[in-house]
Amino acid sequence: MAPPLNRREFLRTVAVSSAAVGGAGLSSAVQAQQAAAFSPELPGGDWHFPARAELIPFGHAVASGDPLADRVILWTRITIPDARGWDVTQVPDPQGFSTVEVGWLIATDPALQDVVNSGTVTTDAARDFTVKVDAGGLQPATTYWYAFTALGYRSPIGRTRTAPAVGQGITELTIGHVACTSWWQDFFNGYARMGERGDIDLITHAGDHVYEVSGNHMSSRQYPDADGNPQVLGYEDIDNRSWRSVGECRRRYALYYQDPNLIAAHIGAPFAIMADQHDYDDASDGDTVLISRQQAGEIYHEWCPLRSPIPDGSGRFPAPTGPNTNVPIPRGDDAFFSYRSLPYGDVAEIVLIDIRRHRDDAATEMPILGDRQWQWLQETLLAAKARGARHNVIVNQINMSQLGTVNTPLYDVYGEALEAGLGIDPRGPELYTSGWGGYPADRRKLYRWLREQGIVDNIVLSGDSHGWFGSDLTEDPQLPNYVPLTGLSLLQPVGVEMVGTSMGRPGLQDVVADELYWQANGGRDAAPFDDAETYDTNYRPAGLAAAIALETAAKAANINLIYFNWRAEYGHTMIHLRESEAILENWASPQRAMSDTAELLAQHSTPVGNPHLRPVLAPMAVVGARNDVAAPPPETLPPEIVTPDGPASDPVRGAGGSFTLGTAVLLGAAELLRRRMRATQDEDA
Repeated sequence: MAPPLNRREFLRTVAVSSAAVGGAGLSSAVQAQQAAAFSPELPGGDWHFPARAELIPFGHAVASGDPLADRVILWTRITIPDARGWDVTQVPDPQGFSTVEVGWLIATDPALQDVVNSGTVTTDAARDFTVKVDAGGLQPATTYWYAFTALGYRSPIGRTRTAPAVGQGITELTIGHVACTSWWQDFFNGYARMGERGDIDLITHAGDHVYEVSGNHMSSRQYPDADGNPQVLGYEDIDNRSWRSVGECRRRYALYYQDPNLIAAHIGAPFAIMADQHDYDDASDGDTVLISRQQAGEIYHEWCPLRSPIPDGSGRFPAPTGPNTNVPIPRGDDAFFSYRSLPYGDVAEIVLIDIRRHRDDAATEMPILGDRQWQWLQETLLAAKARGARHNVIVNQINMSQLGTVNTPLYDVYGEALEAGLGIDPRGPELYTSGWGGYPADRRKLYRWLREQGIVDNIVLSGDSHGWFGSDLTEDPQLPNYVPLTGLSLLQPVGVEMVGTSMGRPGLQDVVADELYWQANGGRDAAPFDDAETYDTNYRPAGLAAAIALETAAKAANINLIYFNWRAEYGHTMIHLRESEAILENWASPQRAMSDTAELLAQHSTPVGNPHLRPVLAPMAVVGARNDVAAPPPETLPPEIVTPDGPASDPVRGAGGSFTLGTAVLLGAAELLRRRMRATQDEDA
């Protein structure tokens, strides 16, 4: 058998002969100085920070997002341990680095041999040492691989994919959808299931991407304190309670982004994220604003791989920044703008709307969106129709379809729990009045406009309610104007909606269980939230009875509600867009522990031209025709220190940019791996 690869020896060899060190376009002198000064070792002391120690300085790996046909946003964060503390608002020069130069490259192959673009950007404490690159010069509907270099280290390798172009002949699209992801209550197994797929084009997120607080809901896990012990006091421990500063808000993103299953999704596919209210939560001590909604929004733009639109309400994107400029972060009120759309050729328009931050009750056209966003939405959907896009995928924060309140024998049990746990008015005209249900005239106007324009193939992907709600979209969901399942309604539906369940944030079953558990344990603040075994055994059964009762009654009272699951079955949704139909799947993953399994709970189809959800009686998982090579787990490609030995020559120019040590290391590793495989095959022969 061939001997194992000695990565450290190999890296030393490459460092001697490489043209430059660390990142594309960087001088060896700068990188040598940074490499010599930087230490990835955890110092202890006041530095206790959620990050993958084995990946530092890329302690949160890499991510990509908001693809266009010729470009995509690439993201990473440089983590520099410093015994003085973890908060860069207090320690803006960790280990003496006030700025860090970061190289990046993107290629058509996982070994990063065919480099198509590269560059160098600078980051600092003002943006929490995050990096966002608008990588251009790409081909449509193409899988790319990318990596960063900094401080003498190379990041894990990410996989991303550009959007198709008009007339390209692309006929299908595969999308994963998630909502309301709560790190404390779920192990994020659904993220890993999406990240490991070879056919996925995009992951959309509606609802709360990052929560400001654990909420004292029953926890599946806790981030350890500085001594390695679980933190279990939800409103006191720094990684469980509400954030109280800019630094703590950034730390919450760090907690999420160090999660191995979220990393698997980040390195496996690009994201398109629409934040909800928790992402923008503010805080004060009564007299002083500790963090404003604007500042929380700035951090959303810092940490998420989103393409920030021009802050004028037009939804347009600014001009590309180029390969050597970090994408600017919108500040102040500009951070409230993130509604935008991503054209996906002839297949779809991906539209992300924001009903939280642009409501205007004085608006003359549509208060829930605000007149400017309503104008943008109309223009966007009309343009998609004009170019022949078959589907519109609308990412929407809160249930769009009606859900009329219902009465059941357990109404008092779940009614009070809904009001306390989800902020839902159980005795209002609709269950969800915080969103479209509170603006029924605007919803009717939207539906009628869509029907008048012949724009009916709309798939709305929502969040916020922590359960699956699958509905046909019509302004009058009653016979004879609407006939379920048949597609023969007098008022044709203008699309379908699938509200994605959460990853762990409580749906009705757990909302009821929470209330009962807290009552039995001295109230919400006093009850422990680390006793999942007792909670699941003694309290979830009562919550399940309430959930089943409401599901049954709600489906009878709301005939356009085709699928309803408000139980403790958390996970993700898959959407498969095809020429003649769209197929929607609901997948549940284990919540309490790491797992490599998922269960297909339900599958529905909706035909192009006549939208309505049709249950698939014998569901079988759909897999797209494309099957990319899996993104390598970051654990198999740990960053290694690279120390230059001797003077460096001029960079060797490759296709699209500098060909430097980051590329050389990968090329050499790939070559050694090929040699070893050949040697193994020869021995086996």
